[in-house]
Amino acid sequence: MYLSNLMNHFFRMEDKDDRNHIIIRILVGGVFIWEGVIKFLYLNQGIGRFTKLGFSYPDLTASFIGGLEIIGGTMLILGILTKPLSIVFITEMIVAMYLTKLPLLFGTSPLPPPQAPPVLGIWAVLHEIRSEYSQALGCLFLYLSGAGRFSLDSILNQRIFNGRIKRR
Repeated sequence: MYLSNLMNHFFRMEDKDDRNHIIIRILVGGVFIWEGVIKFLYLNQGIGRFTKLGFSYPDLTASFIGGLEIIGGTMLILGILTKPLSIVFITEMIVAMYLTKLPLLFGTSPLPPPQAPPVLGIWAVLHEIRSEYSQALGCLFLYLSGAGRFSLDSILNQRIFNGRIKRR
């Protein structure tokens, strides 16, 4: 019973008729994909960044987060496991904001300061946090509304909850 309710929660399509969810999925998923790729291409964005942040295993962390962003971003674009992935990515964005942007408020960031003003204080935080903030809200939208009509989640939902399983 509990597992059934949990499955229904994560795979229920609140707004399956809206075709425009694909735009948000492409936006959010695309940014995650290229940010994941960058973690592998540029040392300062991958291993170097996690080293400066004090992670014990920065190479494993960079590879894990980069891989998660590439695979998860692709899955978001396709509309696969949209709701569970949205929760994962919202959590990732909150952690990223806390670890990398909030220290700008107090001038304690282990990362290089922004290249142009504002470099410290609330305006620096608000300016630098814009990407994570947008990604988190995009994921929150996808979590609350579902993947939309043109998604693999929608196709699977129709087959599982409205088709074969209920008939048995």
